[in-house]
Amino acid sequence: ISLYELWITLWNKKLFVIAVTVIAALGSVVYALLLPQIYKAEALLLPPRAKDVKSLYIRLVDGLDVEQGGQVMRGVRSVQGLSVDGAFAAFKTNLSSRSMQKKFIEKYDLLDILAPNRTSETRDIEILEGFSKMIKIGGEGGFLLVSTESGDPEFAAKLVNDYVSFFDLETVRGLVSDARNSIEE
Repeated sequence: ISLYELWITLWNKKLFVIAVTVIAALGSVVYALLLPQIYKAEALLLPPRAKDVKSLYIRLVDGLDVEQGGQVMRGVRSVQGLSVDGAFAAFKTNLSSRSMQKKFIEKYDLLDILAPNRTSETRDIEILEGFSKMIKIGGEGGFLLVSTESGDPEFAAKLVNDYVSFFDLETVRGLVSDARNSIEE
């Protein structure tokens, strides 16, 4: 194979090469413009800081004085076993809880979106499976990633924000309730 002959052949067919290149470029642009736009909303969740978990102690008023960090805190009783890792583990558990997801779906009226053609025979498990395909939860190490994709960017962002806020609040409620129960015992 002679490179010189190949170059001469391409040079003689330069209009054909240019035409094919332009048609392929225009075709790819048209194809890209005709595709539906999909927006992705993500929330990167880090474990709580020690002071955030410590603030849960302050909510537990029991009428006792506790010395913490050299200061006497009036009306607060310390709870053993509540740590940053424990709080984040409880949050992770809640995120994957089917009953909590069902509660979220009902609170934010997502049944019409998840199962628009539902009948009396539509089971909750089918709706929850559709929801788990809609909201993705992942992450490695010390963080979590919650994401969703939608054709509506505002809906995607609102869904992720509402999801994280809901599970954050439910986790705090659960931790406070557990702490109160341990104090009462």
